[in-house]
Amino acid sequence: MASDLLLPLTRLYLEPHRHYHSLEHIAHMLHAGREFPLDDVQTMAIWFHDAIYDPRSKRNEEDSAELAGRLLRANGWAETSVQRVERIVLDTKLHQPTVDGAAAVLDLDLMSLALPWPEFARNTERIRAEFAHVPEADFRAGRRHFFRGMLARERLFFTPFGERLEPLARANLQRAAAVE
Repeated sequence: MASDLLLPLTRLYLEPHRHYHSLEHIAHMLHAGREFPLDDVQTMAIWFHDAIYDPRSKRNEEDSAELAGRLLRANGWAETSVQRVERIVLDTKLHQPTVDGAAAVLDLDLMSLALPWPEFARNTERIRAEFAHVPEADFRAGRRHFFRGMLARERLFFTPFGERLEPLARANLQRAAAVE
């Protein structure tokens, strides 16, 4: 049963246009997730949250949630668990938890904001490679908008794990917003 899910997901995360939203991103989330008692729903939400990733699309989270629902139902998952996976995946769009278990997944997804600056900058380069179709000035304006929007939030993280990441994440975002 797991191979019916993980093999197609692995293939998706290995698509050639992915430089940041890749299998490495999922592996980092799962590795750091060892600090939580992640349940099967949260683990599947991690796997599905970027399953569909087209940098030109505004529906990646919706399409990923739909894929999760289809594949999990086909694998006999209970409807309440499927709906929770779908909701957590959708929560990654705005990074605001709306369902039990979402906070941990969201914190794991955003933990890369708190990496040491050289790694943070490298991730920006990887994201830039995914948006190669966007002119440089537009990309920089979009990143600046994203960084400032994140900085305007009362909190970036929702769990004790994430709370300790908040200062470095904010410092990185401020530095990046000034550069962009």
